[in-house]
Amino acid sequence: MSEALQNKLQQVLRAEHVDIVDNSWMHAGHASNPTPGATGTHLAVTVVSPEFEGLSLLDRHRLVHKALKEEFAGTLHALELKTFSPAEWESRN
Repeated sequence: MSEALQNKLQQVLRAEHVDIVDNSWMHAGHASNPTPGATGTHLAVTVVSPEFEGLSLLDRHRLVHKALKEEFAGTLHALELKTFSPAEWESRN
């Protein structure tokens, strides 16, 4: 699932960098992740995209959620998002 999400974010948001960490194991047994060993339900995602330039944090998150609408209709339950414009990313690194 991570590779498919990465490809989608790169295509839809023209993302220059995408990092995905699957934290589903931390939620095993919860109502949103009742199956032990299930993956792809809770993800920590860092996205660097020129589409975020000049947008508020909320608007950036809305763009990511819109891009992953199909995944949320399936097994994806929660995202921990970090979103940066290329300039912000460069200044952090």
